[in-house]
Amino acid sequence: DQAYLSYKLKMIKENKISSDSAKILIETKCVDISLKKKFKLTSGKKSPIYCDCRRIISFPKEREKLINFAIKKIQSECPLEKINNIAGGESAGIPFASFISQKTNHPLSYIRKEKKKFGKNSQIEGIIKPKENVLLVEDLMTDGGSKINFIKAILKTGANISAIFVIFNYGINLDYFLINKKKIKIIYLATWREVIEEYVKKKSITKKDRKLIEEFLYSIGVKNLKSYP
Repeated sequence: DQAYLSYKLKMIKENKISSDSAKILIETKCVDISLKKKFKLTSGKKSPIYCDCRRIISFPKEREKLINFAIKKIQSECPLEKINNIAGGESAGIPFASFISQKTNHPLSYIRKEKKKFGKNSQIEGIIKPKENVLLVEDLMTDGGSKINFIKAILKTGANISAIFVIFNYGINLDYFLINKKKIKIIYLATWREVIEEYVKKKSITKKDRKLIEEFLYSIGVKNLKSYP
């Protein structure tokens, strides 16, 4: 029926956005895979994969494409006319929030990781009013722990969080981030699933490499991987 066809068409469009986003992130080395020389994470853990979406700000053409994809995804899942404020999380979320707010003509704010220790001791720069619907923008989502302070700061203003948008989602939290028994929708462009798919298509990694990468991702809680033949 018509509803099913509309859903299928939406999924086709979203899958294309995800695969095209993954290609851009690979080409700009925002995501990288290295089995021989592993990346050291903040936790001290060694990882065969790494993601640094901040690199994309130095690639104007690719950045423009990703921001256009972002607006399409946001509009599809959380209509922009219902959003009053675009809030960037310090520091990587700030440029992406700025690009989105500029294109959509929404007010911009940004949230510090903690309150300033001088002046007005603000944690929020810009204006977020009570009862406003806020879109929180970040570069990526791993387990979501770094988002908690941003979310709490927004909720303290009396505003609502309509959704969290990230360029890249590891796939630990797929559709929602749960905080205080409240589900906050996650909107994203790509996950490791699409990135691995692109590497497999290009034959840039072997079956053995893929298995090792997937085992690592499963070990940190990634849920949406699939096996390839």
